[in-house]
Amino acid sequence: MAGIFNSITQSVHKAYVKTAEKVMPTLTTSKFLEEGVLTPEEFVAAGDLLTYKCPTWTWEAGDPDKAVPYLPKDKQFLLTRNVPCLMRASSLADGSKKTSLIHLDVGGGDDEWVAPEAAGSGETDDVGEVVDVEGTTAKLENTNLGGSSSTSASTSTSLTKEEDDDDDDGDIPDMDTFAGDDNVVLEEEDPAALPKEPVAPSHTEDNILRTRTYDLSITYDKYYQTPKVWLFGYDESRQPLRPEQVFQDISDDHAHKTVTIDQHPHQGISNAYIHPCRHAPVMKKIVQRQIEGGRAPRVDQYLFIFLKFISAAIPTIEYDYTMEMDT
Repeated sequence: MAGIFNSITQSVHKAYVKTAEKVMPTLTTSKFLEEGVLTPEEFVAAGDLLTYKCPTWTWEAGDPDKAVPYLPKDKQFLLTRNVPCLMRASSLADGSKKTSLIHLDVGGGDDEWVAPEAAGSGETDDVGEVVDVEGTTAKLENTNLGGSSSTSASTSTSLTKEEDDDDDDGDIPDMDTFAGDDNVVLEEEDPAALPKEPVAPSHTEDNILRTRTYDLSITYDKYYQTPKVWLFGYDESRQPLRPEQVFQDISDDHAHKTVTIDQHPHQGISNAYIHPCRHAPVMKKIVQRQIEGGRAPRVDQYLFIFLKFISAAIPTIEYDYTMEMDT
């Protein structure tokens, strides 16, 4: 019953947003520092830097009949193809798997957000110390997108056994409690954990490992004035995934909640998308944290930070969002 109610609520909200977008003006004044949102021009600037630093991402024009007037005709959305997804998101909840957890202290007490970080989601090189909510001092990795830093994404070569059981423990974390990019604590692998077992891959005569892949795209959402991520998946035989299969690769905390299915605005086919209602508050907190740390936030680096926290929803889809900054 709750599922039907949520579906109706989402449908009504989608209809409202599409109607509002037709009459609301396009944002022309920058509110990046104050509200964590982007103008279309800032979205293009951020996309240009992403495609320059990460050539796997490209600008796309899409269907000319579906083009929006506030973006260049050849820069309607960003796209990266054939992104590997070696394991199901539910496998990260298994204690026998090696996972890194991001602990984000957002003011003390119980107000903390924890999300799995998959292999290949990047490493940062500025190391410091932080005291978490329990007063424990831990080493952290401090992502510095406002100065000189380098990150590198690596595709995991260890395959783990797919698990069918869902993790139903704990409360559902909201993206708006994400405090910033500088409270990252990596937990060590439990030495008592069971060794990882290999997945039974799809073997062919050419000995090439077949795995799920995804096409990820990023559009500009005029209503929320933020980027919006879309997912289209393929199975090991390059056949399109069904919606229920796509949700296997979404974290349990976000599937059917902040991630739903809708028609892609430029391609005209159904995609899963991450709802953008929390994006601006998250970015605002990250920007504030950078300012408090003495760094000058750059709007053209928006998508790198954005894609980092989006990985909480799709932790096993190993897309590239890493960048080496110039001094």
